Amino acid sequence: MPILAALLAVTFYSDVLPILERRCLACHQTGEAAPMSLASFRETRPFAKAIRDAVTSHSMPPGGALPANELAVLQQWAARPAEGDSPRSAVLPVKPTVRPDLALRMATPFLVPASQTIDYQHFILPTGLAQARWVQAIEIRPGNRRVVHHAVAFVRTARSEFLRGGRLSVEDEVLATYLPGEGVLRLPPGQAKLLPAGAELVLQLHYTAGTQSETDQTEILIEFGPTPLERVYTLSVAQGDFSIPPFAKAHPVTAEFTVQTGVRILAVTPHMHLRGRSLRVLAADALILDLPRYRFDWQLRQSLRKPIQLARGETIRLEATFDNSRNNPRNPDPSATVRWGEQSWQEMLVAFIDVAIPAAWPPEEIYRPKRF
Repeated sequence: MPILAALLAVTFYSDVLPILERRCLACHQTGEAAPMSLASFRETRPFAKAIRDAVTSHSMPPGGALPANELAVLQQWAARPAEGDSPRSAVLPVKPTVRPDLALRMATPFLVPASQTIDYQHFILPTGLAQARWVQAIEIRPGNRRVVHHAVAFVRTARSEFLRGGRLSVEDEVLATYLPGEGVLRLPPGQAKLLPAGAELVLQLHYTAGTQSETDQTEILIEFGPTPLERVYTLSVAQGDFSIPPFAKAHPVTAEFTVQTGVRILAVTPHMHLRGRSLRVLAADALILDLPRYRFDWQLRQSLRKPIQLARGETIRLEATFDNSRNNPRNPDPSATVRWGEQSWQEMLVAFIDVAIPAAWPPEEIYRPKRF
C-alpha cells in the first residue's frame, strides 16, 4: 500500500511547516499583509484544502509554481491533515533590516474611512539633507498593513514640478516601493541610489478601505553607504493611451522605451490591475520576465539572475493582455470600457525597471538622444 503509506507519512511539523516557512510565512504570519497566519498546525489546519487548491492552480505562492516535490507534500497533507508528534514554533523568515541613518515618517496619522473609494494619497517628507547621499538600503514600513495596498516613494528635487502643478520628470525617480511580501531593498556593494541634497520624498499611498475606519502612519527607513561604482536608477516604461473593450478576453496593450545610452537591467517590478491577464517584458528582443498568469497581488520586484546589457538605441518592450470578460473572477464590470486610472477597477500598464549606470552619470543620459 505505497500510496497509503505516503499519505500517513506526511505530517504538518515534519513536512508541511518547512515548506510554509520557505514559501508563505513572509506574508502569512501575525502582523503581516495576508489575512491568516500559517505558523502553527492549529492555525493552518482549517485552510488545508484551500492551500492545496491555491498551490495546485498556481495562484499561490506569488512569483511562480512550487517545485513538484513540495506540491506533492501539500496535496497529500490536505487529504489527511496530520499534526505530527514534534510540535514546534515556526522559525519565521528572518526579516532584513535597515540601519536607519535617516527615518522619515508621515507627520500625522491618516484616517482610512470604511467602505469608501480613496484616491491615491501623497505625503511630502523633507529629508533635510545638506549634501547628496548614497542610499545602500531602504524600507517603506507601513503603519497599518491591513489598509496599505501598496506604496511608492519618489524623489522630488527643488526644481521638480511634481505635485507643484506639473508632471513627473527624469529627476523624480522611484526610490523604493512597498508591496505585501516585499521588504527591504538592499543594493549590493558597489551599487547605490542617489538622494540629492535638499530633496524631499513624495510618499504615494494606495489605501484599501475595510469594514471599519482605521489609521495609518507609514515611515521610510534609509541606510546610507559609500560612493559606489554604479548608480542604480529606476525608470518607468508605461502605456497610458489604451481602451479595453467590454467583454474582451485577451486585449493586447504594449509599451516601449528606447535607451539613449548603455545600461544594465537589474530588476523589473510589474504593475497592472484586476484585469491584467499576462505580461512579458523584453529587452532587445530577449525575454527577461514572463508572467503568463498575471495576478494583481504578485507585483513583487523580480531581480534578474544575470543582468541584461542594453546598448544605446535598444528597446525595452512590454507586451500585456487584459481580461475584461465574464470569465475573469476579479473583473469588477465586464460591460465597462476600461482606460488608464489609479483605482483598481481602472487599469495600468507600467513596469519599473532598475538599471545600472556609472555613478557619475546623470539619469538624463538614459533619455537624452546624443547629438553627434
